[in-house]
Amino acid sequence: MTIDQAPRTTGRPRDPEVERSILSATQDLLVEEGYPGTTIAAVAARAQCGKSAIYRRWATKVDLVVAAVGDLHVTSELPDTGDLREDLLAVAMHFAGADERAGRVLASLLSHLGRDPELREVAYRAIGEPPVAALIAVIERWIERGVVSPDAPVRLIAGIVPTAAFGSVTLRQRALERAAVTELVDLVVIPALHAASS
Repeated sequence: MTIDQAPRTTGRPRDPEVERSILSATQDLLVEEGYPGTTIAAVAARAQCGKSAIYRRWATKVDLVVAAVGDLHVTSELPDTGDLREDLLAVAMHFAGADERAGRVLASLLSHLGRDPELREVAYRAIGEPPVAALIAVIERWIERGVVSPDAPVRLIAGIVPTAAFGSVTLRQRALERAAVTELVDLVVIPALHAASS
């Protein structure tokens, strides 16, 4: 029997408190030291665990950092309220209301994306893409229902709120306020969809 064929042992279940400590330590270090200073060794020291405990959960620093940021920005399930505006608001509110710490953690990640292609790719796939995909899905559902024209530039319109949100996080280190998200949906997104339908 080769090593690859050896049966796996179940081992001890992972302690969720250790995982929580690692994610929290990573978030703190991103705010305090930035992405370069958020090393696996520094996270292990802050979380009071071994580096092996981190590597059992995340294969690389990029995976760990993206998980720590994503932990503060959970995408909700796709709504179906029966109303275009309410569906758009339900999804778009993902970009609002994050606390100051969450905004600073995300800002630290965003500030380094241009210098690290791997980080950019993983972060977009895990953090940036899901809420945009949810907005696209909502608009496409209302296209199927005949409320929005199939000629609407779906991806362009779906990117309006995320672009404003990431700009706010990058420049102000804080998420958009709920009122700002509502105004973007009411004054920009919905008019753009209606213009495409006229």
